Amino acid sequence: MGYYTTFKAVFDRVKTDLEAKSSIKQVILGEQFKLTKLPLAIINPTTTEIRSVILGSTLENIIGFDVLIVIRETEPKDWFKDIVSVMADVIDAVLADRTLNGTVKDVAPSSFEPGEIKMMQKLYYGGVVRFEAMLLYKA
Repeated sequence: MGYYTTFKAVFDRVKTDLEAKSSIKQVILGEQFKLTKLPLAIINPTTTEIRSVILGSTLENIIGFDVLIVIRETEPKDWFKDIVSVMADVIDAVLADRTLNGTVKDVAPSSFEPGEIKMMQKLYYGGVVRFEAMLLYKA
């Protein structure tokens, strides 16, 4: 299995886990989309740090990824009920299996940021949850 397949499997598993949550209507991973079904989760890879763990054979990858959650177009009456609860579902979905079905050694959230989101010249409400996952890759 090559690096691309190993790397992509992590994100495919996150997408599968988020699609299982009834509070999220649409999950996007690298494809074009329209903001039609809200709440919408967009999975974006960020920085991946790679270092040699065992000389010549194993590489440790700390894979960063964000899940941007676009929840609603109108200002929430109750941020905890309307925004934070959906964002917490994202964390619960990912942490339900911290190995992401064996694709990584461990995954954990590193940031939880509810707030306003400007997209396509419109204002939405939701937030970003950042994660880091550790993957050992044998070259």
